Amino acid sequence: MNINTDNPVIKYAQEGKDFQYDKIFYATVNDYIMEYKNARLDKLTDHDASVCLARIIRRMEVNGVPVQQFFKEELDDWTDVSNYTRVLRLCDLMARDIFCCFDKNRYDENGNFDRVNRYYCVNTDGNRDFFTLEQYQKSGLFKKVRTPESEYFKDLESRYEAGLLPKSKDEERKLYG
Repeated sequence: MNINTDNPVIKYAQEGKDFQYDKIFYATVNDYIMEYKNARLDKLTDHDASVCLARIIRRMEVNGVPVQQFFKEELDDWTDVSNYTRVLRLCDLMARDIFCCFDKNRYDENGNFDRVNRYYCVNTDGNRDFFTLEQYQKSGLFKKVRTPESEYFKDLESRYEAGLLPKSKDEERKLYG
């Protein structure tokens, strides 16, 4: 799943303006949403949207671990809200990880974008469809190089393949404090 950086959410992101994580997440997983009811998410009832997103979440992995297992603590904390709200919160949590590098509000004092150690995919019967970015920029007359954001996703991919990404929240806390 290649992230569309021409999406207005990314293209017009500015510091001081809310970054619409939910919209970019739903646009990116739109093919999986269409599998469910052949309609965009905003055209579905709350119940159908909740069921659709829950089906996608059940197939999602982070660092090779099912999302629901990785975020068990958060899901357990949200037992007092409806399933629809729990699903939306989990989608927002994942979207904040996946698209953090595009949110200008999360840049550090040196102008560097935010990074996480979580690499997400949708696993359909062993076929993993990772959230990636293949984007290049001109460097010189005939040379093209990856954009910094594209390099970030390539780095996540290589660390995932090497088994260097945390498989649980506890492991993540031990590695990164």
